[in-house]
Amino acid sequence: MIFTDPPYKLTGGGKGNSLLRKPELENCAFTTTGEVFSNPTPEFSDWIPLLYRVLKENSYVFIMSNDRNVRDIWQECEKTGLIFCELLVMNKGAGVPSSYFFKSAEFILMFRKGGYKKLEVFGQKTVFNVNMPIGDNKVHPTEKPIELIIPIIKACSKTGDIIFDPFSGSGSTAVAALNTGRFFIGIEKEPKYCDIARKRVEQAQAQQSLFG
Repeated sequence: MIFTDPPYKLTGGGKGNSLLRKPELENCAFTTTGEVFSNPTPEFSDWIPLLYRVLKENSYVFIMSNDRNVRDIWQECEKTGLIFCELLVMNKGAGVPSSYFFKSAEFILMFRKGGYKKLEVFGQKTVFNVNMPIGDNKVHPTEKPIELIIPIIKACSKTGDIIFDPFSGSGSTAVAALNTGRFFIGIEKEPKYCDIARKRVEQAQAQQSLFG
C-alpha cells in the first residue's frame, strides 16, 4: 500500500510574508509564493500517475491534503484509473487561524487500484483524533503523527507487506511500517530530512531488537 503526505503550496490566509517559527526547520518561507521547502513543489500530475503504475492490483493508496487541494488530488487520481473509496479526517484538535473558520482538520483521500479488497481490521472510524507533534518533538514542519498512520497500515495491509511513501519527510510512514511488522520504501529529496528519517528508522529498529 501507499501512504504519503505530499508537498503542496500553502496560502497565508491574509498573512504577509513571514517564516515558520522554528530555526532548526530552516526558517521555511511562508510567503505569497506558497513554497515551503527548498525544492519547487511538483504538480500533482507529475507524480500521481506514477503511484498507479507502481501500486499492485487490489491495493490501497492514501494521500494527505488540506482543504484547498482535495479536489485537484481527487481529480488527478481518477484520471489515472484509481477508484475513490473514502475521505478520512485527521482531527488535530487545536485550530489554526483562518479568515473564516479556524482550521482544525486535514484530510486523507483513500483510493484503490483494481477490485475491492476486504480490510484486515474492521470497524475503524473515518475520523482520527491525534496529538500533533509540537515543540522539541517536532522535527519537520509538516510532520504527521505515527499514531495516525499505524491503524491505516494495519487495516489495509498484512504483516510483511511493503509500504511505500514517495514523500517521506522525517520518516513517519517508515517508522509506522516498522512498528507494524511491514517493510517500507521511502523517497525524500531534502538531505536534511533524509538524515532525520534515517535516525528515526535506526531508533525504531533498535527498539524492536531490544524488545525482540
